[in-house]
Amino acid sequence: MYRQYLTGLPFNTMNKRISILLAFVLVLSLSACEQFLEVDLPGQEPKLVLNGLLENTDTIKVFLSKSRGILEGNQYDRFESVTDSEVYIKLDNGAILPFIFKEQSNPFESFSYYYLTGFDFGSGDRFEIFAESDGFQPVNSQVVFPQFIPIKEISFQNLGPSGSLENHDLFEFTLKFEDPSTKDFYELGGQISGKSTIQENSYYGSELYPIPVNPAYEKDFNSNSNILFNDVLLRSNEAEMVFRTTLPRYYELEVSINLAHVSESYYRYYASAELQSNNEGDILSQPVLVYTNIQNGLGIFSAKNRDQKIITLTLED
Repeated sequence: MYRQYLTGLPFNTMNKRISILLAFVLVLSLSACEQFLEVDLPGQEPKLVLNGLLENTDTIKVFLSKSRGILEGNQYDRFESVTDSEVYIKLDNGAILPFIFKEQSNPFESFSYYYLTGFDFGSGDRFEIFAESDGFQPVNSQVVFPQFIPIKEISFQNLGPSGSLENHDLFEFTLKFEDPSTKDFYELGGQISGKSTIQENSYYGSELYPIPVNPAYEKDFNSNSNILFNDVLLRSNEAEMVFRTTLPRYYELEVSINLAHVSESYYRYYASAELQSNNEGDILSQPVLVYTNIQNGLGIFSAKNRDQKIITLTLED
């Protein structure tokens, strides 16, 4: 009995109290040695952020904003627009065309851009853009407008009822085009719209949401409703993309299918932006740097040349 008790307490109780006391002393000692280090974060000065896309329309729009430091604001804050800049584009022939500023803000949001109208884009034309604003380094970038790639043929077949959506059928489409011998990049997407055949004033609208049949084009993540792909696996003379999508029954449908020949800058920007969006919040994932081609700033200046085909069909039982 003498070995089991000391001052009226069992050994296991004394051990617990001694452990707690030692832990308390350790915390006090660490607190006494605590030091605060000030760390300078480089590259936090604001930069011009330029986002511009050349398409086969007659208007160019460029959005300018100010970058934000890593400790400024939060992810839901809107970026501050830069409204006092000079923006102009330079053509291969040396001509310089200035942009016009457009303010479209409202009580709910701040929305402004710079634009240039009445413009005609030619395949292979090179464009260089410049933006200058007080308090920022001037920025510039350039892009070559892609060649127009027409859709040669679209065929499709109904694979039957969709297992996940009621009153929808699964369709498989085959889109054929000719891929040039150069290094090229593409985006495939579209829209679905229609009017009900059984209910008055009922309409349907959705993105195409194509799903590639070839698993080589599939991704573990997809924050975009389109298929973004390169020509590594394509045959130049008989290139094709086979994809599936679901279509609703009892509607007179228009299925718009868009094939865009895009610049490498467009491909690299959206591919990296999707990966960063997918990895957000995952502390174990590798950091992703979103691609930029803006000198002295941030953002993207890219181009895409789109062809579109529309298929009309009606699905009944």
